[in-house]
Amino acid sequence: AAPFQAPPLSLMRLPLLAASLVVVMSSAADTDGARARRKAPAPEEPVIVVGGGLAGLSATLEAVKHGATKVILIDSEKSLGGNSAKASSGINACNTPTQAKMGIEDSTDRFRADTMSAGDRENDEGLVEVLVEESAAAIEFLEEAGVDLGDINLCGGHSVPRTHWIPSPKEGKPLPVGFGIISALKRKIEAIQKEDPEKIKILLETRVLGLVSWNEFITGVRVKTPEGRSEEISGKAVVLTTGGFSADKGEDTSLLVEFAGAEKLKLPTTNGAFARGDGVKMARAMGAKVIGMDRVQVHPTAFVDPAAPAALTKFLAAEALRGKGAILLSSKGVRFVNELGRRDHVTGRIQKECPALPETFQGGSAGMPAALLVMNERSIDDFGRPAFNFYAIVKKFFKKYDNVDALATALGVDAAVIKKTLATYNEFVIKAADSKVRVKDSFEKTVFPVTFNEAEPLHVALITPAIHYTMGGLQINRKAEVFNEFMNKPFKGLVAAGEVAGGVHGANRLAGNSLLECVVYGRIAGKTAAEMAREGPPLPVVSTSQHSHSPSTTSSPSTPSQVVTLVA
Repeated sequence: AAPFQAPPLSLMRLPLLAASLVVVMSSAADTDGARARRKAPAPEEPVIVVGGGLAGLSATLEAVKHGATKVILIDSEKSLGGNSAKASSGINACNTPTQAKMGIEDSTDRFRADTMSAGDRENDEGLVEVLVEESAAAIEFLEEAGVDLGDINLCGGHSVPRTHWIPSPKEGKPLPVGFGIISALKRKIEAIQKEDPEKIKILLETRVLGLVSWNEFITGVRVKTPEGRSEEISGKAVVLTTGGFSADKGEDTSLLVEFAGAEKLKLPTTNGAFARGDGVKMARAMGAKVIGMDRVQVHPTAFVDPAAPAALTKFLAAEALRGKGAILLSSKGVRFVNELGRRDHVTGRIQKECPALPETFQGGSAGMPAALLVMNERSIDDFGRPAFNFYAIVKKFFKKYDNVDALATALGVDAAVIKKTLATYNEFVIKAADSKVRVKDSFEKTVFPVTFNEAEPLHVALITPAIHYTMGGLQINRKAEVFNEFMNKPFKGLVAAGEVAGGVHGANRLAGNSLLECVVYGRIAGKTAAEMAREGPPLPVVSTSQHSHSPSTTSSPSTPSQVVTLVA
């Protein structure tokens, strides 16, 4: 066999990652058997989608729509959905029929400006342009799949309401927007499978360990099967939709440690354990370029569970709660921030103004900075009582107080302080309702959904900041193609979409832009992958002197096959 070749420069630059990588390379000097095992792509090989969240489901459907003869969708979990299934505030879009019906004036320019401003203009403007221009089509795509997105929230950082979600029922079981979207797209995939069982194949509990290349093309993946076997799956194109690395806390290979610092490991996360950055790691090992990796979003409001306040995996307190009128109070009983400000701003204010709460108040916050999320009956009704009851009754995050006096007693503050806070807030509610000019309070808040009565019941949950989203990832272009750092051009046969990709959000993501990115760029990635599958890679030239049972062996001696495997 030929001498071992050095791995790509990207591996040598990754001391934390290199320990978990095994690089297997072969040249034309390999035996015939070895060549056969590393075969070139065949005409019937599929598009491979790695990751079964919203971006992956969107890519799968779009690849089929644009002519992919077969798609293999792979996910490491027992079911599809990923973090997308947990999304609770909605999906952004502008110039939609729902906005028009509700009298909301919006535009692509306004949406673009909000997104760029939230990202401190570190965003890739070209990617943002595609995001906002395709946003209305993304809503149409979901509605055609059976998702009712007939209500709109105002979320933090938006100049107008544009975060579409599933209307909350007045009674009965609520349908969270993320779960509803995932369920609808799964049904659409199942319908395709029923018509043609070979069109889409789904592999669950199957972890992708690395990418396979042939000549200049990415042509497959190495996987670990549910039974523990290592296998190679060949394909004409690979779509990475593996999500981010918000739960990547392994000491040796943690992307959080490498790019954001070890201090981030002390924070809780709202992500599932599967958010470990696999897609970034395996593509980076092949020389993929990454962007914005130090930009990690810490969401301001994750519920502190009274039953497990020290838990490092938290349940997200939907931004829609604040959009419908919830306010934030410190342990002193005062407001300290615009509840609908940018996520990074609200997080910073909580970390500065809100010390840890003691066990004597709703179980405390286990040493973490915590604020009080306060709702009244009106804000609960506007949010949707069935949805609120999930948080309050099923999860037991909220505690009900008969009035301000009862809350003040439990908190250990003068009731007059909370009463003054609410009275001041109510003044702006009235001014905003009566004024034709936008009013601002001392925290720059301009939207005041509901008034608070000091004699009415108040429902209070403790919230704390938690790692929620990683803005950085693989650098892509408008076609979702992944860039090779050293060739300064896109890989052939490799695309990415969703949180695994960077550049769209810049320094800070707007609420509702994650689901939108998954749909917009998931669809683009699926279309691009289908085109790649039709166009290449070229079939190998077979020498007549070779055995007839090895048609996949290439006659080109100068172009080795390469497998870069992430060891589980």
